[in-house]
Amino acid sequence: MPETPHSREWYTRLAHDLGGYGHAWTRVLSGPDPELTFDLTLAGLLTPQTWVLEAGCGHGPDAARFGPQVRQWTAYDFVPALLEQARRNAPQVSLVLWDGKGKRPTALHGSFDLIVSRRGPTSVILRLPELAAPGARFLYVGPRLDVPQVPRRLDSVGWTITSEWRVSVLAHAPTREDWQSRCDSMGEEASREDWAVRATAAGMPYREERYVVLAQPAGMN
Repeated sequence: MPETPHSREWYTRLAHDLGGYGHAWTRVLSGPDPELTFDLTLAGLLTPQTWVLEAGCGHGPDAARFGPQVRQWTAYDFVPALLEQARRNAPQVSLVLWDGKGKRPTALHGSFDLIVSRRGPTSVILRLPELAAPGARFLYVGPRLDVPQVPRRLDSVGWTITSEWRVSVLAHAPTREDWQSRCDSMGEEASREDWAVRATAAGMPYREERYVVLAQPAGMN
C-alpha cells in the first residue's frame, strides 16, 4: 500500500529514493525558481551573531549552506532517516528529533533570533512565544500562493506579518508519472483524462507557486 503523502513513512522513502527531501517529480521551470525569494530574504537576515532555529530541516541543505554564516544553527525534524542525512551534510549543526508538537526536547535549549521553515511544519508557529528571543523574526515559505493557517496561527500567538510575497512561475511535469507524483504530493487529483486533454509536448503545464512570509511579535518596529 502506498504511503500517505507527508507521513513519516513517505518522507523516509523520499530520503531513501532521492537522498533527501525534495521534489519527488521532475519539473521544468520557465523562469527563476519562486523559492529564491525565500533564499534572498533569509540571507539578508543572517549575521555572525544570529541564533537560528530551523523547523523541518530535512536532509540539511539550508543548515549546510547558511549555518556557517551564523553563531549557531539548530534544526529539528521528525524523520530519523532525514536527520541522519543532515548530520552528514551539516556536521557543525545541532540537530534534534522532534515533531514540534509535543514537549520541547531538553536538547533544544535557549531562545532564537530567527526561526525558519522551508516548506516545513507550520506547527512551529504555535511555539514561537517560547522559542523566540526578544525581537526575533519568523520566516516561512509554503508550496501554494496561500497557506491560510500561517497568518491565522501567527495572529493567534500575537505575531504580525511584516512582509509577504506570492510568487509563481509556469512549469511543466514532463511525464504522466511526474504529474501523478506532483499531484499526490499536493493532495490533488491527477486523472488520465486530464493528462490526455491538457498535456503538451513539454508535459503537463502548471504553476509552481510559493508563499513567503516574514513576521515578528506584534508591537515591534
